[in-house]
Amino acid sequence: MKAVFFDLDGTIFDTLDDITAAINYALRVYDGEEATKEEVRGYVGKGLRRALSLAVAAKHPNGIVDEEEFSLMFTVMMNYYIHHPVVHTKAYDGIPELLSDLKNGGVKLGIVSNKRNEIVQEIVTALLPDTFDYVSGEVAGYPLKPDPTLLVSALKKVGSSPAEALYVGDSEVDAETGRRAGIRTFIVSYGFRTEEELRESGIENTINNEETLSEKLKNEMNI
Repeated sequence: MKAVFFDLDGTIFDTLDDITAAINYALRVYDGEEATKEEVRGYVGKGLRRALSLAVAAKHPNGIVDEEEFSLMFTVMMNYYIHHPVVHTKAYDGIPELLSDLKNGGVKLGIVSNKRNEIVQEIVTALLPDTFDYVSGEVAGYPLKPDPTLLVSALKKVGSSPAEALYVGDSEVDAETGRRAGIRTFIVSYGFRTEEELRESGIENTINNEETLSEKLKNEMNI
């Protein structure tokens, strides 16, 4: 194995508090009821636009807004998040040490996220600089996961084929991304989806803590 690629939210970083704050800021501006952290956990996974759409459906007084108003709400949310991406966000326990061990073992490391690219770059630079060989969020011209196009392209850029790589994520979206890309995939249940939720999505054999993930990845990479 040459490379390990990761999802960002719920896999490497616990970003849920900052995402919740951004969504709730937009909801408050437009007279909506605030969403709880656990509710937002269920909204995320397929991009922040979809997450806000689900929040609006559940928390806006009308339950729905027209496209123009929704676009304004999304702009308000993203402007807030761009300026507050790393207030509460932190790496999960043991993840920085795992990444350091993999990197020192000659493994190429990457991130492919559905989050807006400038926010991804800022989070990684603030919390784990000089760690990854490739980092990307949403890129113009590339569809979001579970489409595998960006992930497969990213692997090529670090000199790895799907057969030589592992992918790690925390959701049904990541499981489908790995399947479509032809990459062996580990799904963790310490992130934004519980083990029960993942099982209901047809995902078995999840990894429920960071220590087990570390052991499995090091074993796969012979470190």
